[in-house]
Amino acid sequence: VLITGGTGMAGSALARHLVHRHQARHLLLVSRRGPDSPGAQELTAELAAAGADVRVVACDATDRSALAKVIGDVPAQHPLSAVVHAAGTLD
Repeated sequence: VLITGGTGMAGSALARHLVHRHQARHLLLVSRRGPDSPGAQELTAELAAAGADVRVVACDATDRSALAKVIGDVPAQHPLSAVVHAAGTLD
């Protein structure tokens, strides 16, 4: 499952829900800062402890070619089964 905004408030809540309630085992969390996002390491550790394989990648979802590369790098043995756009900002 690919989640844009995956390290933000909505994306991380969704990632937790998918792992804990639906037994998702392969997550690709995309955010502008990727692993440097606040809380990304803790989220990854939490989800890994629950049995998920989690990758956090830095990518601006509005950059079509960068996002295409991220999707192209998804391993064939774990193809995408869902994409959720949870990126957003609050003003």
